[in-house]
Order: sequence, then C-alpha cells, then structure tokens
Amino acid sequence: MQKIFSLAAVLLAAMTMNAQNPIAVTCAEAADAMPAQSGSETEDVYIVTGYITNTNGSVSPSRTDASIDQQTFYMDDAKGTKKTLQGYWCNLPGHEALNVGDKITLTGKILNYNNTPEIKNGDVAILERSTVKLDTIDANVCEAIEVGNALNDQDYSEDVFRVFGRLKGTDQVNNNGQHTFEMACDTDIFKPYNCMGAEGLELAKGDSVMVTGKLYNYHGTIEISNGRVELIEKSSEQEVIIKVTVAEAVAAAMELPKGKSSEDRYEIIGYVDSIASEYSEQYGNISFFMTDSMENPTYDFEAYRVACTADQAPKVVVGKLVRVVAAIQHYYKAATEELPEVELAETVAGGILSFPEEDAVIYTRDNGKAIKRIENGQLVIIRNGVRYNAVGAIVK
Repeated sequence: MQKIFSLAAVLLAAMTMNAQNPIAVTCAEAADAMPAQSGSETEDVYIVTGYITNTNGSVSPSRTDASIDQQTFYMDDAKGTKKTLQGYWCNLPGHEALNVGDKITLTGKILNYNNTPEIKNGDVAILERSTVKLDTIDANVCEAIEVGNALNDQDYSEDVFRVFGRLKGTDQVNNNGQHTFEMACDTDIFKPYNCMGAEGLELAKGDSVMVTGKLYNYHGTIEISNGRVELIEKSSEQEVIIKVTVAEAVAAAMELPKGKSSEDRYEIIGYVDSIASEYSEQYGNISFFMTDSMENPTYDFEAYRVACTADQAPKVVVGKLVRVVAAIQHYYKAATEELPEVELAETVAGGILSFPEEDAVIYTRDNGKAIKRIENGQLVIIRNGVRYNAVGAIVK
C-alpha cells in the first residue's frame, strides 16, 4: 500500500512539474508539435520563442477580463514575413501593441486550426523590442484599396493608415461595441471590420469618418480590421427605413448580387417559424427564420444573429410575431465536394429586435419622401418623384 501511495505521489509530482514547466520550443518545433486532427490541441503547454512577422498592430480588451489587452499575430524563428505560428488573441503584458520584428515568448497549448498551428489566448512576454519606426499615412478610400491590393493574401501593411471617406451603407455594431461597414471607390469596396470607436458612437449611411489601422488583404477584400473609427461629420441625408413583409424582404435580398448587402435598412415584420441558432448569452444574439403566415411557413428568410437581450430571448419562440430592423443580404456559399451550395436571403448580423404587440419601440420613417409598394412582384420605392428598386437603381 505504501508503494502505491509513493507511486501516486511521484506521478502527481511529475504532472505538477509538467504543468509548471512548459516545454521550450522554437516556432518550427511548435508547428511540428501541432496535432494532426483539425480542432485538436496538445495536452502539453509550450513556451515558444520567436519574432513577430505579421500583425495588424491593433489590440482589443479580452472578452473575459477587460483589464487585459489581446492581439493577433504571426511568429517565426527569424525576422521577416514567414507565418510559422499564429498567436490568436493572446494576452499582452501591457497595453502597447506588438510590432513586426519584436522578439517574444508565447506560452500556451498548440491548436490545429484548419491545419494552421495556433496558440489561442496564450501569454506573451516581450524579450526585445524592434527599433523599426512605423509611419502613419493619410489616404482616401481609392488609395487605400490600391495599396491593399498590392499586399499578399492575408498580409497586413507595414505602415499604419488613416483612411478618410463616407459610409456606403449601414453600420453593423457587435456585442463588444465594434463597428463593421463598407466604404466605396466606384465599384470597389473597402471594409473597416470590427473597429472600435468612442463610447456610444452611432454611424449611418453617408457619414464622413476616419479609420485608423494597418491595411489587410482578406481574400481580395481590403480591410482595416480591429482598428479605430472616428466620426468627422454626420450626413445630412435622412435615413429611410423600408417597411416590408417577409416575402418582400426575400425578393429584395435575392435581387442583390451574391454575397452583397443592401445600403438601406429594412423593417421586416413576420412570425418566427423556426430557430436557426439558440440565444447566445456570450454574444447577445439569436438567429431564426421568419414567415408571413404560420399556416404556410416558408423557411427562406433568416434573421441572422439579431441582437437579443436575456429578457427578450424567452419570447422568441415559434409562432411569435416579431419585428427586425436591419440591412438585408444575399448570402451565398459555393458548393464543395462534401456540401451543396447555399443561397439564402437574410438580415445582416446585429439587427434590432422588437415585438409589434408590445409597441415599446417606434421607428420613424419619412413617408412623405418615400413611398414603398409592390409592382409586378417587385418592390418599388418612390422618393421625390423618382422610382427606385430595392437595390437603389432607378426604374422606368
């Protein structure tokens, strides 16, 4: 019996030592230690030493502890641009961003994220700061897109940019107060993604803004992700929220090009015919399908990740009459070897949810300037005597 207890004590001590002493490795060794199966992570904790080779330069408070700032970056064993190991929203030792060329250690378990070696929410220690000085460059939207298109896919610019322009459409604000919207240069799109602004900042179509951060080429879309947005001037244009049925919302969304969203917001009233994803307490949203009639549910329009409070969530049940105010989009995902293509009409994430029966929320529409009606099965909007379709094109 004493030998059994002794053996258990030895094993416990070994486990404790292993937990207290992460395995020291290079970036290349960390990549080799990645589990073979996607989504799996190592049992052991590693401490990886290397140089920052790619980052957007922005920091964001941790969702679990706002006193801790986090950052996403790539590392390698040598200075340069090679992306050997990703640090995904890792904990910084202070509140200053890491820069390309900084030498650090990163401690955590190694995850196989879609065959990319990654340490998620690991702990950073800075060994050596880079002496490279970053410039801040002012640019309009067209200039930012031109510079971004010269970057390799999923690379950031070395310099920080201040991009000036106006919102092309609506602003989407997530549960953390981060703003996502589009700005345009002719037909080309520049997309500030999850950018922080002043507390209570409200942006709308046509507002003039300045977005600060590193340019990022995300599969051909030029972004500033996790940057900062500041309002310069409010637009004088009064927003018109278009009131439609579910069927009219579907028709308007499917007229949009695949993967594109509307510039205007819509007020869609209908019944919940099924729950697509349950209420998320962490993100404060819910997804559900809507229909005009519970006697003939259609299952072809999704209210996607609509903002929802804990008090509202129990009310969102099948058969409930709801109101959602949001931009709409034509969602499309091409077929793969395993899955068929997906084409769907839905709201842009972050829509406003309310219940018409309660009438606690009133949305103002300028009905004097805009008349909405269905003609030959198509939504027509008449403003100041000019007829537009659902995507804003003039119709004759």
